[in-house]
Amino acid sequence: MRINSKVIYITLIIVILLLVTNNTSYYWYTKSLLTEALSMRMESTANQIRTSIELSEEGSFFVEDLVGEKLRAVALFAASKLDPDADKVSNEQLVQLAKQAGVDGFSLMKRSGVGNDIMVAKSSEPKELQIKSTIPFGYWFTAFDQLMTNYQVSIPEGQKLPNFWSGIYEVPASGSSNVSKFGYYYDGSTNYIICVFVNADKIQRFKEIVGADTVVKKTLAANQDILEISGLHGVTFGSKPIEYKGNDGTSFISVYDRPLLFGSYNITNDKDLKYYKEAIQNNKPVSVVESWNGKPILKTFMYVPVKNKLTEIQREVPYVISITSDYQSIQETLNKQLVQLMLVVVLFTVCSCIFIYFVFRFITKSRETAVQSTQEMYIQNVDLMFATIRSQRHDFLNHVQTMYALLANGKKEDQMKYMKELLEEINEVNDIIRIGHPAIAALIQAKFALAMRTKIDFTYEFTGLDGLALGVKSVDLVKIIGNLIDNAFDEVNKFPPGEREVIVNGWSESNQVTISVSNPVLPDFQVEDYNQMFSIGYSTKGDGEHQGLGLSVVKERIEHYKGTIEVCVEDGWICFKISIPMQ
Repeated sequence: MRINSKVIYITLIIVILLLVTNNTSYYWYTKSLLTEALSMRMESTANQIRTSIELSEEGSFFVEDLVGEKLRAVALFAASKLDPDADKVSNEQLVQLAKQAGVDGFSLMKRSGVGNDIMVAKSSEPKELQIKSTIPFGYWFTAFDQLMTNYQVSIPEGQKLPNFWSGIYEVPASGSSNVSKFGYYYDGSTNYIICVFVNADKIQRFKEIVGADTVVKKTLAANQDILEISGLHGVTFGSKPIEYKGNDGTSFISVYDRPLLFGSYNITNDKDLKYYKEAIQNNKPVSVVESWNGKPILKTFMYVPVKNKLTEIQREVPYVISITSDYQSIQETLNKQLVQLMLVVVLFTVCSCIFIYFVFRFITKSRETAVQSTQEMYIQNVDLMFATIRSQRHDFLNHVQTMYALLANGKKEDQMKYMKELLEEINEVNDIIRIGHPAIAALIQAKFALAMRTKIDFTYEFTGLDGLALGVKSVDLVKIIGNLIDNAFDEVNKFPPGEREVIVNGWSESNQVTISVSNPVLPDFQVEDYNQMFSIGYSTKGDGEHQGLGLSVVKERIEHYKGTIEVCVEDGWICFKISIPMQ
């Protein structure tokens, strides 16, 4: 009996250790998977923020260039009104000219006579008159010097037009305003450069509407577990940026040199700079779990380098997107699982002890019978416990093997879908502009930028698309909506700028997703049979990029998904309304 008891106790201890080991492994594997899933979600969010910021920056650069073109036109106007000799122009005359031209001010810049320096000789802004040297201005001085020497500017920075150069909107060295946009004109007919400047409030207003900080606010509002988003300058963060001295002695930092480009940076850690540099050096996202105010958080750093030069004027700067998310929910889930696993172990141990007790009572009647009975019970008990272990491990290993197989076969999307069903923790962010579908969001943002360039009043509203399985490929959605919008843009371009309007709406109802695109048409617009509008080759345009193919593509794709399309002309407007069944 003594030997049998010892063997049983040892077996019981081994089984308990196996259970503990198995459950502990499951706990740590689950933690690893949840952390990895959250990291990938944050990387996906960072990528969507990056895409939205790139689109908004392209739009802001476009607006800035429009302001530059207007500054050149104003400078030409000033050249026709001013004496070619700066000494014969008074500051009061420049004040009156600025009011007449509708700008904030004019300055006349000429060689100072000291070396090759350039100074402000006359100005409508008294603070500008304090600028006696522009050599410390860096590439700005290079642009001034090239303009006065060659009548043209060749440096890569800034906007270059005939006899004209304009830098980025910047903090004035004179301290005359917070941020201004300057333009410089010189054609050799005067002994001075005409400098015209305006407050950059329009550019800043545009950035407030669709800029990076707006993207950050919308992302934070849509994701309650994201605590903070920061746009860290890819060069100046972690080091002291270059400080420029204004003529009044005050220091200022260039708009494009600020360490924090957008968002906020209040949740800090001494190791942030290390992870920031690691993300830049490896050009790969870095995710780390840290503690902040006694709570666990997950920080993800993703480097966004400057793209290849796409336009004649390149003003982008590299930056790192830092996303701080709440790790408390994952930690609470893990702690709950740990408690449950420990309860299972304790309950199983108690049950095993009770069972062994009754076995002992039974085997006392006969040693041989007891030995045999004990051995049988022992084997059955061990088999039962190992069956329990195998059953518990079976499902877990199946999950891990399935995800491993998906990963090994390069089926990343299938792996993500499986993990979402298994863990129920991933809620991917599709909507930067609250549309609910990333492909539609990207298309609308691109068309919004095009509408601004062509002076079209483009409005849109999408509701009820968040998280829906539309059953339509993203490529086909872009084809359908994109062609309808392109067709509307082509039609309204026949109107003068103030009358160009396109309205896009999208919603879901009765298990269908509906998109409508409306635009005004000319009074003589007539179509006897709306069906012919969707025929290949039909077009109301004599030339252009869309020669009767767009609407035929729309019809073909709608019919492919067994949807419907309606066309209505009423009160000078035409409306295309499509409906596609959801799966």
